[in-house]
Amino acid sequence: MTLWPQHPTGVRQSRWWDAAGQPLVAAPQGCGRDARFPLLVHDSRVWIPCTATPDLPGGGFALLQPARGEARLLAPLPDRLSLDRVEGLLPGPGGLVGIVYRASTRTPTPGGVVEVLVAGVAGTKGWQEPPQRLPGGAGSRLLGMGWSGSRLEVALAPARGEDTRAEAADAVLVQVGDTELPRTVTREEMCLHRTECVVHAAFRMGWGQGWRFLVEDGGALRQVEESGVGEAEGQPLQLLSGLDLRVAGRLRPPRTPATHRLEPDGSILPAEPLPVGLRLLPAPVVADGTRLVPLPRFLPEQGSGVLHEWRGQRWHTVADTEGTLRVGGGTGAPAAVARLEGRCPTLPLGYLVPSRQGLTLLTPDGCHVGLTPSGQREDPLGLLEHLERSGSPSAVPALLWVLLGLPLLLVPAGLPGWPRTAQRRPLVRALLASSYLGSSLPLMLWLRPLLS
Repeated sequence: MTLWPQHPTGVRQSRWWDAAGQPLVAAPQGCGRDARFPLLVHDSRVWIPCTATPDLPGGGFALLQPARGEARLLAPLPDRLSLDRVEGLLPGPGGLVGIVYRASTRTPTPGGVVEVLVAGVAGTKGWQEPPQRLPGGAGSRLLGMGWSGSRLEVALAPARGEDTRAEAADAVLVQVGDTELPRTVTREEMCLHRTECVVHAAFRMGWGQGWRFLVEDGGALRQVEESGVGEAEGQPLQLLSGLDLRVAGRLRPPRTPATHRLEPDGSILPAEPLPVGLRLLPAPVVADGTRLVPLPRFLPEQGSGVLHEWRGQRWHTVADTEGTLRVGGGTGAPAAVARLEGRCPTLPLGYLVPSRQGLTLLTPDGCHVGLTPSGQREDPLGLLEHLERSGSPSAVPALLWVLLGLPLLLVPAGLPGWPRTAQRRPLVRALLASSYLGSSLPLMLWLRPLLS
């Protein structure tokens, strides 16, 4: 039983659990603070990175499941490999997620801190492969990520010693969780023995296929296969700064829109232009097989709220002056969907992500509402849930008395032989009914504003 449509109910809030299954009072403070990659949507599950905070010293990753109303942390990251920012992310088979992040690790020198690259494989039940430090020191560059069956491989250009440029390094291919020495593809192989050459990215073209490297060669971008075979014609070097490398697991800063995108087959195509009058915001990405598909979010240059786009449709989420979330689809005016209350006032600025039922609007701390594909509320609070949120512990018992009090009082009056004399029975029933009315009418007046 829900409230009538003209009175939207409150926002749903996820219950948080730590990695050991113990309940948390609230979401960790650092979850969703990494602007480079705030959310990954993978089969109705939402992954978010949590940067290091006093309540989570090493940082970590959290898994949000709005359909179940739950959110939980994976095993915390080690303090010596604290999460700084996420560099790479690539969905894999069986719900696995490959993660590469840059960590600030302490050195034996007092006050010394260096940045290193760390890789791990996460699953729905925790770390499939715990985070491990990748070869190389400060300045190492992530070239790309790829899957070899169910094993994650990472290609990086490791900086060693005092050489922190990493442009002139060989490419090291590491299979995460493998204790064997990493495989090295030399710079001479990638650059076809040319001396003036820089390796910019690496990616796997598909199942059972080897690596390809995107190299700068004589002012052009060329692709070189792992076997050393290269393309005869290259791409202009100027497109490199605007190249979307999500197919290689590489993430772009959210406010630098891509001009071109690298496809799984190695082709480079123009990207969709940014709509006029809209400013790009950090956006979630959706796992489509083993590639990432963006779900753009925009801030109108004039007006409030956020615009979301997905598969040719657009939704507008905004809060009105009365503290109500409004959602509009297409060209229609936004309609009231939910009441913003408690710790969820920023929900209109949250992330709209696809789910099995339709859409979910949520924030990294777990506030969410379910929506139909047309933008209507899909999961309104039930009547009792709504009253529990009112802040009055007596509201639910009062409603139950109003609904069930009269039948309960009339049950003994309907028993045969009570009262013993038939003349008293109407009087007793009248007294019970008047007692019910006298107690329930004030409760109805008290409950009415709570139900609106």
